[in-house]
Amino acid sequence: MYRNPFYLGWNKGWSFLFFLEGGIAKIEAKGFGISITTKVEEGESPLESADRLVSKEQRIRKSRYYSCVKSINGKTINEAILQLLK
Repeated sequence: MYRNPFYLGWNKGWSFLFFLEGGIAKIEAKGFGISITTKVEEGESPLESADRLVSKEQRIRKSRYYSCVKSINGKTINEAILQLLK
């Protein structure tokens, strides 16, 4: 079986595909139910492109997670205050 030479151990759960589209080098990352594609910037290695692509997605996911947790915690605190006032 063919082993991907660009396997990234630090990003388990992601798989990467490097390809040319219209003469432009692109990278596609698939994992956790999503697929993201971006072009490889000039002077950037495939590993750097993969890192940039996935780290951006992970920042977005963390931001969404913490905003969700913050809103849930805010509601429970407000409900607790209402219970005390009754």
